[in-house]
Amino acid sequence: EKPELERAKEALVRKQNECKVALSGLEDDLLSQLSAANPSTILDNTPLIDGLDSTKATAKDISLQVASARETEVEINRSRELYRPVAAEGSMLFFLVNGLSIIQHMYQYSLDSFLAFLDKALSKTDQTDDVFERTQRLIAKIRITIFRWVTRGLFEDHKLIFRAMLTFRLFQLGQLEESFHASHFDFLLRGPSDPLPSNPLREWLPNLAWSMVISLTELDDFEGFAQTMEKEAPNRFKDWFNELAPEDSKLPLHW
Repeated sequence: EKPELERAKEALVRKQNECKVALSGLEDDLLSQLSAANPSTILDNTPLIDGLDSTKATAKDISLQVASARETEVEINRSRELYRPVAAEGSMLFFLVNGLSIIQHMYQYSLDSFLAFLDKALSKTDQTDDVFERTQRLIAKIRITIFRWVTRGLFEDHKLIFRAMLTFRLFQLGQLEESFHASHFDFLLRGPSDPLPSNPLREWLPNLAWSMVISLTELDDFEGFAQTMEKEAPNRFKDWFNELAPEDSKLPLHW
């Protein structure tokens, strides 16, 4: 997106370096002339004085160019920063895709292939003069393009995992409307449990599950969950637990 900004940035850096080198050369030449001049006749040395005036004018011109280049650099950097969310999206997706090799070693994606699909997404995104709207369209197009490319080569069982990886990552970045709790997410992934001496619901609930319920009560909004299961509605939770697909059924009471 807007490669001319990058080219302008590179040209500006080269120009600034050239100006600095030229200014340094003028300063060295000036010092050399002064050190070689005869102090007793220095005021009558017309070539030296003319050279000093010329050097001073050239140095002033170079300084003005450097100041102008700095202002131009600020404008270029400001324009480039407007597209940083798009770059962040591409970076996030690339490292997310690379993480699939942990699931299955055959899932290998080269940077060249990734960039090819990234360029395809850029070229297919609808144009608009509004930069913010443009970046939002680019992000959406890049995300769906990379998602379709990757899922096309995944086993069916791994497609759901990739969707979950992408969704949870977007939650962490705050790009989805629903609220995200890092502690809840960590519990969902790791399922921590503490060994307990007794399980009051051992007739139908495994000891490990009860231990995890106790750990769950340490999280915000779940403080009374264990008490509800044990004393307020054990039979209703038992019925829910014995459902063929309890994850598709509503939890008892207000849970």
